[in-house]
Amino acid sequence: MRGCSGRGNAIVLLLAGIFFIIGGISIGIVGARTAREAAERAERLPVMTAGDIERGSVGTEMIVEGFIDPRNPTRFRNFVAYIREEYRGLDANDNPDWKEDERWTPPLLIATEDGAVQVANDTYRVEEPPVKWQESDNLSWNSFSGEGTKRYAGFESGSPAMVIGRIVDGVEGRAVEAELMFGGTHAGYIAFQRTTASISPIIGLVLGGVGLLILLGGIWFLFRG
Repeated sequence: MRGCSGRGNAIVLLLAGIFFIIGGISIGIVGARTAREAAERAERLPVMTAGDIERGSVGTEMIVEGFIDPRNPTRFRNFVAYIREEYRGLDANDNPDWKEDERWTPPLLIATEDGAVQVANDTYRVEEPPVKWQESDNLSWNSFSGEGTKRYAGFESGSPAMVIGRIVDGVEGRAVEAELMFGGTHAGYIAFQRTTASISPIIGLVLGGVGLLILLGGIWFLFRG
C-alpha cells in the first residue's frame, strides 16, 4: 500500500511539473511574441477621428482614440460596459477564486476631437478597463444559494478608450466593428504591450523553474518508491 501511495504521489508531481513547464513556455515565448506583435500592429495602424472614418473605405483596419461619450446609456451604477466576476470561495491554494458571470459590452459611442464614432458590435474584447467597483471588502460565497460577492471592471461616461477595429457601414453612415477596447490611450496601449512582452519571459522562466523542481521531485519519489 505504501508503494502504491508513493507511486501515486510521484505521478501527481510529474504531471504538475509538466504542467508548470508547459505554462512557463507558453507565457515566456508565446505570450511575449503575442504582446510584441500587438504593439507593432498598434504602431502601424492609423489613428482616426470621426471625420476620417466617415471618409474612409469599408474594411480599413484602424484605431480610434477618445473618451466614452456621455450619451451612452448606463447599465449598472455608472457603467456603460463592464465585465462582472463573482467570488466563489478559495481555490486549492487558498487564494480567492473569481469567476466571470456576466459580460456587458454593447455598441457604444466614442467621442473624438471632431465628433462621435459609433462602435457597431457587441463582441469586442475588453483590456485594462479603467473603472473598478466591488460590492464589499468582506468576500462571501453561499454555495446553497449560489450567490457570492460581485466585482465589476469596465467603462463609464468620460472614461478614456482606445478601440482597434475596422470600418463598416452603419445605420447612420460609417461605423466601427471593434476587435478590442482598451482603457487608455494609443500610446498607453503600446506601452502596456511592450511591458507585457518584456516581463513575460521572466514570468515564464520562473514558472518553468518551479515546474522543473517539481518534476525532479516526482522523479525522485518514483525511483525511491
